[in-house]
Amino acid sequence: MAVNLSVEIAGLRFRNPILNAACPISRDGKAMELLAEGGVGGLVAKTISTVAAKVPRPHMGVVNRGHIGLISPRYEGGKLVTKIAFVRGAYYGFLNAELWSDLPPERWFKYELPYARSVADRYGIPLIASLGYKAHELRELGPKAVEAGAQAIEFSTHYVGTDYKPVIDSAKALKEVVDVPVFPKLSPHITGLKEMVKELEKVGVDGIVAINTIGPTLHIDIESGKPIMGGPNGHGWLSGPAIKPLGVAIVAEIAKTTKIPVIGVGGISQPEDVIEYIMAGATAVQVCTQAIVEGPNVFKRLAEGVSKWLKEHGYSSVEDIKGKALKYLHSDLAGWYEVKTPVVVEDRCIACGLCEQSCAYDAVHVMAKDNRRVAVVDTLKCYGCGVCTTVCPTRAIYFPEEYWR
Repeated sequence: MAVNLSVEIAGLRFRNPILNAACPISRDGKAMELLAEGGVGGLVAKTISTVAAKVPRPHMGVVNRGHIGLISPRYEGGKLVTKIAFVRGAYYGFLNAELWSDLPPERWFKYELPYARSVADRYGIPLIASLGYKAHELRELGPKAVEAGAQAIEFSTHYVGTDYKPVIDSAKALKEVVDVPVFPKLSPHITGLKEMVKELEKVGVDGIVAINTIGPTLHIDIESGKPIMGGPNGHGWLSGPAIKPLGVAIVAEIAKTTKIPVIGVGGISQPEDVIEYIMAGATAVQVCTQAIVEGPNVFKRLAEGVSKWLKEHGYSSVEDIKGKALKYLHSDLAGWYEVKTPVVVEDRCIACGLCEQSCAYDAVHVMAKDNRRVAVVDTLKCYGCGVCTTVCPTRAIYFPEEYWR
């Protein structure tokens, strides 16, 4: 069965739902050419403002140099002992002290966007220009970006404060001066999400991008005692896997509030992350951090992984899973305070011991049963917390469907 990965947003057809986010990987036309070669579904240029940014150095870095991962379980005197090691190249967070583009807008409009548009046309994908930040600046920049080849405008709300009114003002300003789709990119610190989305709906925005990075945050290199970021106070903005749950939550809230297409951003590193955002209601996603860490071929890897997952699960398109999780996201609390104990599928259990190791209630143990070792849940001790169902690498422990309403 062939899988159709293409998606459409505001009349623009993307060859797959995995776009790049506006960041250093799309810093100019040549950089965006590498993204197109790497399999990106659509191009988003780095944010352009009315003046070139002055960027501190250093301004990007992983929060940790390795991620704790399970190597192998073993037993000593009948007691589980788990060996742990660091896996190189993995990370849970990433900081940046980036601003907007350090190229002047004149260069973008004369050279970089036209070149990027030629690349986009060659690969059959759309080109989106990211602009910032205030309404009067967007009113000036928008028409120039469109004239230079942008097929849609994303505008950043990163520096407009916590009140959503400037976001509405910016959306109105752009809708008045351009005739291409307009997408606000929302920062998680802006308050009144539902009200803002409803106001954006009235303005007529064509899509909503969420979320931006979180901060300010701080990470100190304990060997030197110095922050890893340059600039004021060593502060940076957090991205990477650590922010994905927040991104998914905000995307789902937007999807429950409006029919406007949503593009999910934040913490995507694996194909399963793309699937999760789409099940939360996103039409497409954007990736930045993983592309910095892994390189532009990440887009091909993610797209192939999504296609494989869809095929294995009997789906023929991305649209088939869009919003699949939304029916479970409601505020009805009836039944959620009853103790629910998970079930073990013994044929799937590999006796790794992660469930036993992580059970705070001493309710799960790997035991000998029928000439093999399997996880056993003590229903008298089990509190139904759910940790074991999330750490099991084979999904041998799970909550039955009837637990979910």
